Amino acid sequence: MPISGEQRSMTGKRSLSGSKPETPQPVADGGGVDLACLRDMHPRLPPDMAAVMVTRAALGLQRNKHSSGTALEIDIEAVVLCFILRWPDADPSTAKQHDFNRITEDGAEAIALAVAHKTKSWRVVRRMQREEYADWLLEHQESGARRLVALEVSGVDRGSIAARLKDELAQVAKSTDVDQRWAGVVGFQKPKAALQSLEVRTDDR
Repeated sequence: MPISGEQRSMTGKRSLSGSKPETPQPVADGGGVDLACLRDMHPRLPPDMAAVMVTRAALGLQRNKHSSGTALEIDIEAVVLCFILRWPDADPSTAKQHDFNRITEDGAEAIALAVAHKTKSWRVVRRMQREEYADWLLEHQESGARRLVALEVSGVDRGSIAARLKDELAQVAKSTDVDQRWAGVVGFQKPKAALQSLEVRTDDR
């Protein structure tokens, strides 16, 4: 379900003046993001694909010394939230059987899709192709009408996610035939997910 007003009041917000926001506090009741439920959120995801994405998210988080139940800071359009992030533990001895960058990228997609569903009620329609300039096509209902969202996602194992978010916004800006274009970046060193949108002009559709 989308974030309620009550849940928003429990989190920190950035001021319009750009001053430092209050430190967001984890939402304990109804505010968790559980990667074990990824297919419940997105039923069109094939079970084997969802399982690999969740495993790689777990490996990416665990190699950065995090355990299930850690705080995940979520930055959506200048609103900062903080949820509890949970996932099924992955066997660290299997990490060498996965490509290092795929752990980061596929793990980021699992987290971003879970966050998108939790905060926006978006659901996966399909994987988008390279020439469509986004990773995922998602859908939601708005005023009784179906809306399509192009979502481009990337992950950062260590360091800031700000520069990467600008890159992903530039990428998804090229996507067409959708109602909304969004970019998402997930950081693993300090668990954080940022989602930001671009306006879609009527001549883009």
